[in-house]
Amino acid sequence: MIMNNRIIKKCWRDSASLVLLARQNVDRLTSTVSNKCNYDILFQTRTLKATFSNGVVFPGGITEVADASDNWLTLFKSFGYTQQDFESFSKKNFITNLIFKDNPIQKHITLRITAIRETFEELGLLICSSYHKDNTGKGICTKVLPNVDTKYWQSKVSREPLEFLNLCKAYNCYPDIWSLHYWSNWLSPVFLPKRFDTAFFVAALEDKPEIVGVEDSQEVAKVEWSHPLDILKRNSKNELQLYPPQGYELHRFNYFTDVEEIITFAKDTTSRGSELIYPITVKTSDGVVFLLPGDHLYPADIDYNSAHIKRESQSTLKLRDHTKTLHRFEVIGSEGTIVVNNYTPLNHINMENQVKPVNISFTS
Repeated sequence: MIMNNRIIKKCWRDSASLVLLARQNVDRLTSTVSNKCNYDILFQTRTLKATFSNGVVFPGGITEVADASDNWLTLFKSFGYTQQDFESFSKKNFITNLIFKDNPIQKHITLRITAIRETFEELGLLICSSYHKDNTGKGICTKVLPNVDTKYWQSKVSREPLEFLNLCKAYNCYPDIWSLHYWSNWLSPVFLPKRFDTAFFVAALEDKPEIVGVEDSQEVAKVEWSHPLDILKRNSKNELQLYPPQGYELHRFNYFTDVEEIITFAKDTTSRGSELIYPITVKTSDGVVFLLPGDHLYPADIDYNSAHIKRESQSTLKLRDHTKTLHRFEVIGSEGTIVVNNYTPLNHINMENQVKPVNISFTS
């Protein structure tokens, strides 16, 4: 990963998103499901007034100052966690993208707390543990803390993020940041009115908890569990809207059929990191191409604050060269396509060569 040393001003906010997985129930597994995966993904549809309006996203949001409070370290240490446990998030050769560049260990802790806090604010799911480190299990799954006065604390935490720490103290628990595994990192293009540098994490739940109270939410219109292929099929029928990170990551998850396989892979990815995904815009004669890292046209040096758009006189399809490395979104009219050819990602799953339609929106 070539880091850009020309950045003068940061024009985005750090954020975290959490992809929650849970095993499918017995009825689902014994039914005539066309795919063979044994898990579902939790996704939510945003309200019309929210950021990424009417789109399908994973729980998450922007990082607050409270998420980086030193008081969190004190809380974790009271349950037996040590500096060595914190350092497990960022190994020596971890790829430090922009979001992890300064104090990577602290950023890993902070972003995980952000993801867990936002998941509680949006969905009322408290991914916390009350167990001492010596008594934590070795399984791949985590639990949602039960018997919490959800609405009361959602209201308090939404108004003041620091109240999330008080919530944990009140229930003698801590955010289960070790059950979250780093998955990927996306930075919004410069043409968007609001930009986010988002770290995506993945976690597996032992079962599907009941989600209540979203009918009163200002941000969440609907919450569902479904497997990746089903979400992508519904997207292709215009039944739901995806944005580039969600559309791309769902294609990656679709390569896994087993939830344990995903978590095992994610643990390895966590220890090594992966490259920042930042789309570069190229206008063609009939559409737009969004280059992704590794594409043979992707620039070696990037100014993440530049609004410059490259222009090509040829058509979108003519710009493809299957003798070279392709890693891009193509948009012609309202039709979107993911194109991958001769591309092997750094420390992530190889989706092999593919040209697949995806209904994506590059506006928020």
